[in-house]
Amino acid sequence: MPISINKAQQQALSDGFLDTSASDTDAKAIRLGITEKVLAQFGAEFALRCAELANERGVTASGFLEGNIIPRIVDESTLQIIVPDYFDYPNEGVMGKDSSRNAPNSPYKYKTYGMSREGRASIREYIRSGRAKIVNVKRDRAFGIGSERKGKSLLDTKTDTLVYLIKKYGIKTTNYFNDAVKEVFADFEIKMSEAVGADIIFTLKKLNK
Repeated sequence: MPISINKAQQQALSDGFLDTSASDTDAKAIRLGITEKVLAQFGAEFALRCAELANERGVTASGFLEGNIIPRIVDESTLQIIVPDYFDYPNEGVMGKDSSRNAPNSPYKYKTYGMSREGRASIREYIRSGRAKIVNVKRDRAFGIGSERKGKSLLDTKTDTLVYLIKKYGIKTTNYFNDAVKEVFADFEIKMSEAVGADIIFTLKKLNK
């Protein structure tokens, strides 16, 4: 949705941000209500677009990342975007231990074939959901398969295979985060200048009453 200064003005007025007393001329007591509301619009729009791109580009299977891009207004002039700490791996991609073709320009690279318990659990759930197809694993000894004989379930064997493939070939670059930043914040400086200007006008009008 387009960022609207008028909408921010109406929200600021309805929230009482501009209802300072006529006798109160202390600059510290004047909040930039319109600026804050415009920042909030940018934050909400970015979280939405980022989640859309992540979903479109198959960034995660669980949807946890898409649901945990959280904008927060720290004060009337500061917007924070809180994201899971691994957000940049599917964004920039990760070079594989033996191949960089999926993310040739990534600053990240796998150095071993090991994966944390949490990572394996996520891969396991991805396979269980049906979004990952691992077939003929009983015959595929190139990926260290055949471990069913050692008591592993078929799901565990498929998990081993997919973990191996991810570590070997890496994670493909999606640019879901970079593209969301470019789209949403393309006119950020212009809109914020307009918001600050509107705040100044409203403040002068209030102080001149």
